[in-house]
Amino acid sequence: MANYSDIKGFTVQTLSTDTLVSQQAGGAWASGGSLNTGRYGLGASGTGNSSSLAFSGNNGSGVVNNTESYNGSSWTELNNINTSRFYLGGQGTQTAAIGFGGETPGKVANSETWDGTNWTEGNDLNTARLSLGSGSLAYTEALCVGGWKSPGVASEVESYDGTSWSEIAEMNTARNGPMVSGDNTNAICSGGSIEPGVQTKAELWNGSSWTETSEINTARYNGGAAGIYTGALIFGGSNQGGTVDAETEFWDGSSWTEVADLSAARNYADGAGISNADCIYAGGYTTTTVATTEEWSAPSDFTQIHEGQLYFNSTTNTFKETITDLPGGSWASGASINDGRNAVGSAGTTTAALLFAGDPVSGSPSGVSVNTEKYDGSSWTEVNNLNTQRRECFYGCGLTNTAALCAGGYNGSAKTGNVETWDGTNWTETTNLNQTRNSGALVGSSTAAIGFGGIEPPFTGKTEFWNGSTWTELADLNTSRYTLSGAGPSYTAALAFGGYGTTYDAETEEWNGTSWTEVSDLNTARYGAGTTVSASSLNSLLAFGGDEAPPANNKTEFWNGSSWSELAELSSNRFQMGGAGTSGTGALSFGGAPNPVATSTEEWTVNLANKTITAS
Repeated sequence: MANYSDIKGFTVQTLSTDTLVSQQAGGAWASGGSLNTGRYGLGASGTGNSSSLAFSGNNGSGVVNNTESYNGSSWTELNNINTSRFYLGGQGTQTAAIGFGGETPGKVANSETWDGTNWTEGNDLNTARLSLGSGSLAYTEALCVGGWKSPGVASEVESYDGTSWSEIAEMNTARNGPMVSGDNTNAICSGGSIEPGVQTKAELWNGSSWTETSEINTARYNGGAAGIYTGALIFGGSNQGGTVDAETEFWDGSSWTEVADLSAARNYADGAGISNADCIYAGGYTTTTVATTEEWSAPSDFTQIHEGQLYFNSTTNTFKETITDLPGGSWASGASINDGRNAVGSAGTTTAALLFAGDPVSGSPSGVSVNTEKYDGSSWTEVNNLNTQRRECFYGCGLTNTAALCAGGYNGSAKTGNVETWDGTNWTETTNLNQTRNSGALVGSSTAAIGFGGIEPPFTGKTEFWNGSTWTELADLNTSRYTLSGAGPSYTAALAFGGYGTTYDAETEEWNGTSWTEVSDLNTARYGAGTTVSASSLNSLLAFGGDEAPPANNKTEFWNGSSWSELAELSSNRFQMGGAGTSGTGALSFGGAPNPVATSTEEWTVNLANKTITAS
């Protein structure tokens, strides 16, 4: 006879630790042996926390030429480098390395190679510089990136072939103090300082050109780096104003995630390690020169986190489940748009977004734009323009950046009812709205959508249905308003919220394909809020930012199908921005007003979390 557990039971995995999002998420820094000579601006090389090299630098009183090797517990003095300097670059292993550039004082181009015993002068860099970025792998494939030259900040990049340095393609953004992981064939360069600001920019090198990619979370320069271009680690450095950092970030090939901090914030130290699971950070500066070494280690064995996983943690003696942690969601900086603007149109997802029209920060004197840009998940690219320039077009319509709808708006002299469809390459003019207006909202696709609200004048609640060729009037909103937001999976299931009528509105209305019904209000009344315009359902979408009697706010709210709840805030107050995304677990906010945010992008992500199951 079969056992009941065989018929109805299931297996629960027993683990000694919680599941992890990545190997690096379980990593930590630990104290190592101190340098014999404390210093900052040093060069370093090595394979990890048991086999590294530190050379030259400034001990606080002046430049030194000391070379030391690390065995995982202590540093040993070796033969000195020939040219004493600091703020130099270093790459290679403990027994085969290269040191290049730096300040003596005075910028130098000197390049020296290390054979495990002695340093030998070799062919110099083409451009003398200091505070440069250098790779993390073999010295025969060394990379010299950016830095301070004479005069100013450098965008120049040089590649080493084991004998000499050659100039190769320049970075898109000149910078000093960048952090580089990889070698001269594949690398990622992040952060750096571009006077007068510290940067979050990151660029990928493929052996022939640089491409902008997802930005780091914490702007900084003169930190440490380790790993390769698909799995890098950056740590420490200086942020805006010169304050030292302890943050560590992991690059998984597509995005940056903050992991465990250094135990002590510092800058002008140097990192060494060919792996993002095994590296060191040695020396540096806090408020004084330090000799400290910290070792990074990540677990070699870990259990990957998966949504819906149920397990028993034998260490804590608790049952746990893995869930999508909406309250733990956060916003992080993304790639900048090319044409800063507000009062824009938008469509698409977090990896395939579209931005069009708007009120540009600079350029058109009439305050209207025809520009269109596509987002691929890492950068914005300008594509073919709209036929009719405008701002305050109906907000959002289209599930991807290859099919969208632009309707209504203000063309610089008057309101327009003009409508255009986007096929992924070109905009085509089609049938106008029945009612000329601006500042309404759209939900649906380029072939089946509803447009609602706006200013005629006065403000209106009119709803029109688009069938791909003509517009038909349907039931009005219960509350007439403009600069409202709309989201939903289709023209038969939509949400209208916020806006401005007789005052700033918090009203939320749900559309069922026939009529609008009032449901729970936003917690904060506002107009011009961003949203996940291509939401996959009405049970998971976001409202973020907006103007609340003024000024602009940064509040984020999540709609679960029946009510709104507040989540983590945008890093910047903004309104009349673009929005994209399919659910409350992923969204983009880009452009907007006031002007300082007009070129910026923020990305909303929600991680998985392990939740203890308790009896209720």
